[in-house]
Amino acid sequence: MNQDLIEFSKFSKKFHKNQIGELSFTVKPNRVTAVIGRSGSGKSVILNSLIGAIKNYKGTIKLNNRDRKKRDSYKDNSSIGFYTQMDFSLYDISAYKFLQIICPSFGINKKDLNSKIEQWMKFFDIWDSKDKSLKNYSWGMKNRMNLILCFIKDPKIIILDEPGANLDSIWRNKVKNLLIKEKKEGKTIIITVHNIDEIADIIDDYLIIDAGKIIFYGSSEELNIYTKYKIFFFENINHQKLRNFLNENKIKSFKYDEEEKSLVFATNNAKEINWIFLYLLKEGIPIFNLIKLNINMDSIFKAIENKQIKRTKI
Repeated sequence: MNQDLIEFSKFSKKFHKNQIGELSFTVKPNRVTAVIGRSGSGKSVILNSLIGAIKNYKGTIKLNNRDRKKRDSYKDNSSIGFYTQMDFSLYDISAYKFLQIICPSFGINKKDLNSKIEQWMKFFDIWDSKDKSLKNYSWGMKNRMNLILCFIKDPKIIILDEPGANLDSIWRNKVKNLLIKEKKEGKTIIITVHNIDEIADIIDDYLIIDAGKIIFYGSSEELNIYTKYKIFFFENINHQKLRNFLNENKIKSFKYDEEEKSLVFATNNAKEINWIFLYLLKEGIPIFNLIKLNINMDSIFKAIENKQIKRTKI
């Protein structure tokens, strides 16, 4: 049996003035795949084509070896949970009643319906507002309703398009922990995110799109993203000597800020931080603070650039 759960082959789509593709790639089961790209790169088009919301594309998309354009592709819809930012502004109906109406179309039987609704409304902390009209929900509550629609049918494939929007850091972390749990249960997760840093530690594979083309597809280990840290000192130091130490150990360092008394360095190996601490201890240099800087698109594109440079040198 083919171990590639999802397969895109020569996929292309013109969207407004943008051309996406041709793209060919596979998504393997029981992994977290992040689809990354700048605004307008084609991420949402790819996800909407996969769930069947967009049909008029060129090439093929297969899910479980079944062509998504074929008439019988609806059979796979029950295995897909999709999150998008539906705003419910025109829905003058209680959240509970809405779920009672829509969930049977997801294949949830009547026997389990009310208990599942209660379970997920309590998990996302909107049970006390179950009788409130959806149109009067706050943006954060609407977002949690959308997450319920994604998870309530216990899908094998979870597709999330910017799930952290309108959620505070506590809820974003709760969603992250939910994804960790779902993956442990054998689920396949495809996600687009703006704050890459918040979920970087659970991403298995990166599909990186730029101007409608794949510029990288592979594991997080292959991408080898460098994490940046900023180290603060109590007083200005002989930073050139420290930079020499970093260079000797192939640890990337950046400009020293005399006003902040800080230095930024980048590493893809947490052990290297211990080397720096040992060096500073040996030199008798106390530190005031060490903070981790966010992984962003620049970090990712820099990692890709470094890979290309290495390939050129081989």
